Amino acid sequence: MAEADAQSREQCKALTTDGERCSRPAQDDGFCYQHDESNPTVSDSQAAQEEEQADEQAEGDEVEQPKSRGTASMTAEEMTDPDEVEADVDVEQKEIEGILAVRETVRSTAGKLIGHEFDGVSEISPTDDGWRAVVEVVERRAVPDTQDIIGRYEIELDTEATVHGYRRLDRYRRGDTTEFE
Repeated sequence: MAEADAQSREQCKALTTDGERCSRPAQDDGFCYQHDESNPTVSDSQAAQEEEQADEQAEGDEVEQPKSRGTASMTAEEMTDPDEVEADVDVEQKEIEGILAVRETVRSTAGKLIGHEFDGVSEISPTDDGWRAVVEVVERRAVPDTQDIIGRYEIELDTEATVHGYRRLDRYRRGDTTEFE
């Protein structure tokens, strides 16, 4: 019985909404941070049965299971079914589609257009005449790669994501972050 008391002190003695025992570690009062005396609790006989079942399961397992480091399983209240989540998005879908189309156009054409290996898109923003994208290309490879020379280029696109021009904004070493800090 002393072992059951020790077990009940280590694990929260509250019951979850589905009737299972809370798996979070207990604080001094025997409850976890989420439960208190107002919640239904596990009786001493239930705690003893759970401990016996845990002992039997541990004896039956040949491989010792790793112990958790303060983490606990999620309860039914904490789990969310993705199919039940309402997808109310405040952003207009056309605006997102426009940005995605511009990004795909820029990714597929920047390397060919500028003549260097494409590294990434760092900015896409709307303008009065269409879109402005800032991309980074590798102008010179080096070992280690933190010494690569990266060029930042601005690409101008119309509202249909057709490229109208580009210009280099600056160059920097990949590992040089002082300008960005």
